Amino acid sequence: MKKHLIYVVDNEVDYLNLVQYVFIESLPEYAVLFFPSGETMLSSLQTSLEQPALILLDLHMPSMSGQQILRQLKARQDWKPIPVVMVTSETAEGEIQACYEAGANSCLAKPMKIDSMKKLFKQVCSYWVDTNGSVIS
Repeated sequence: MKKHLIYVVDNEVDYLNLVQYVFIESLPEYAVLFFPSGETMLSSLQTSLEQPALILLDLHMPSMSGQQILRQLKARQDWKPIPVVMVTSETAEGEIQACYEAGANSCLAKPMKIDSMKKLFKQVCSYWVDTNGSVIS
């Protein structure tokens, strides 16, 4: 059986390493690609033959913010159906509302502990990929 593809975009290398560990150890049923910036993710998305089933996108990144990347994703008809979950360590009310207005499917606080990550990512993947994915595809 083919694994669903998930993109994780975050400029914090240590955080990406933790997320990678969580997916390898606890969620091996998903194929995951990691990107240190929105630009590299968008570039990959343009050339990839397979679209991700879900994008986990950091809100605060240098160069292009998560919101700017989200707007680009939702502006293209072929990318618009891909669920995008914004993940951030700072949750100012106005920023969260702006993410939803830009097309985010969900906005979540970034978990920093392994057990919290396992639980959150299992729930997010179960909902957006396993449950909702069959409706979207």
